[in-house]
Amino acid sequence: MKYVLTKGDALRYDLENPARSVYIWVDEQRGAKNISAGTAEVPVNGELSYHSHEVEEIMLIYGGEGVAVVDGNTFPVEPETMVYVPPGIRHKFRNTASEPLIFAFFYAPPGTEQIYRRMKAK
Repeated sequence: MKYVLTKGDALRYDLENPARSVYIWVDEQRGAKNISAGTAEVPVNGELSYHSHEVEEIMLIYGGEGVAVVDGNTFPVEPETMVYVPPGIRHKFRNTASEPLIFAFFYAPPGTEQIYRRMKAK
């Protein structure tokens, strides 16, 4: 297992509908047992669909600006903003800046991130 990773180590998925790039850094396939981690880049004017997961998710914004809609409530997000979403709570992000909205995401337990692999395989 690799303990220190760079962006070049992450598995990249360029997805459409909605457009975004997702990088999987840590997951069960890479040896993690209780957590997974990745990053996402939402393009200018991009918006992720309203969705929920069966696990906890934390997102840490570190680039750009936008809004998070969590359980029907809208919150501004910018670098150093953390968003916690409990299981079953619907959420989405919208980029409102002139640069990509970039955030790290963490799922516990791991497994939810595998949806990106399945989406890309279609």
